[in-house]
Amino acid sequence: MTHNYCENLNHRRPNAPVRFCPQCGAIVNMRILKQQCSEATHDKSRRNQNFFCVDCGVVLRKGAVPMAATRR
Repeated sequence: MTHNYCENLNHRRPNAPVRFCPQCGAIVNMRILKQQCSEATHDKSRRNQNFFCVDCGVVLRKGAVPMAATRR
């Protein structure tokens, strides 16, 4: 089975510390439960230049194209 994962190293980790990848939004650790985030948490993630929230998977930067999408 082939996967087109982005370059984020969480995809290669057997026990990633986050549920969602911040670059492509894919689930990288199913064992971590999805959380409800506040807008303050999302603002902090945007300042860290994440495209997706690592806790809930929501798109943080609308209109921006993640680098992972440009490499396909």
